[in-house]
Amino acid sequence: MEPIPIGLIGVGHHGSRYLHHLLSVQTGGKLIAISRRNIEEGIRLATEHSLRFYPNYHDLLADSAIQAVLIVTPPSLNLPIALEAIQHGKAVLLEKPLALTHTQGRQIVEAATQAEVPFMTAQTLRYEPAIRQLQGIASSLGHWEYLSCAMRFETSPASPEKKMSWNNYGALMEFGIHLLDLVRFLTQDDVDSVSADIDRPASQAPEHRAYIKLITRRGLPCYLDISRVSQGRVTRAEIIGAEGQALADWTTGIVRRVSRGNETTDYPCPPSATLVALLRDFCQAIRTGNPMPITAEDGLRAVELAEACYHSAKIGKPVFLN
Repeated sequence: MEPIPIGLIGVGHHGSRYLHHLLSVQTGGKLIAISRRNIEEGIRLATEHSLRFYPNYHDLLADSAIQAVLIVTPPSLNLPIALEAIQHGKAVLLEKPLALTHTQGRQIVEAATQAEVPFMTAQTLRYEPAIRQLQGIASSLGHWEYLSCAMRFETSPASPEKKMSWNNYGALMEFGIHLLDLVRFLTQDDVDSVSADIDRPASQAPEHRAYIKLITRRGLPCYLDISRVSQGRVTRAEIIGAEGQALADWTTGIVRRVSRGNETTDYPCPPSATLVALLRDFCQAIRTGNPMPITAEDGLRAVELAEACYHSAKIGKPVFLN
């Protein structure tokens, strides 16, 4: 079976990971072209790996040999690139967040739906082995009382390239968007209300801390702790149920269940490349015509929640979603 010809737009800090996996692992796709703003580096990579190089992404999207496109650019560029890719009939895998606002996200969803173009949002946290293991034991915890999640990242300086790409975005949109999606993924429910407390190092600076309470439609409280204010990295999702508790830590790769009598069971979860599983699912859905496992609509829901967080923090009240 012939692999799906893929073009990659954006080969910076995160896009280079896609490049590496596509060139070194069987995913069902074959990278044939790249586009990046750094022309000198783009030419070097294309020459080294026998790829087509397009300094202008418009030319990559116009290449009829390319069946699917990976968009790994700063969020401010997602809307125009995604809409143009859809116009060309390319299947799209778009790195999170889907967009910067729900209005932009809705444009992408509607365009992909009307054009019947396969579209996947890269919410890679769903593929973490620890999260999958947590899902597997969740039913043994009895009635869920609440869900608690945290992503606290280090304050160490980012690379100059990443700083340039993300200097206008705070912790919520940079990596907290993972947890906003994770709530819907783990609970299999939508969110009814959002309350958020957001801190910034300066009045006009992007946020570096957010503490959020979400209430799902079935009434489950979910608490999110998102920050970049300290050293070290903490990543966890914890389900507190009537019959036990379970915590998944995808940095250390351990899931721990605590039950009656303080009986503890650990489930080691060896790390695996989430992007590889993501790419395989993307290519498989294109090949079979099945729905994408993470849709554009899923990406839109996460963006709507982020926007509701900002609004709640601004007005100092909960925001209720339709």
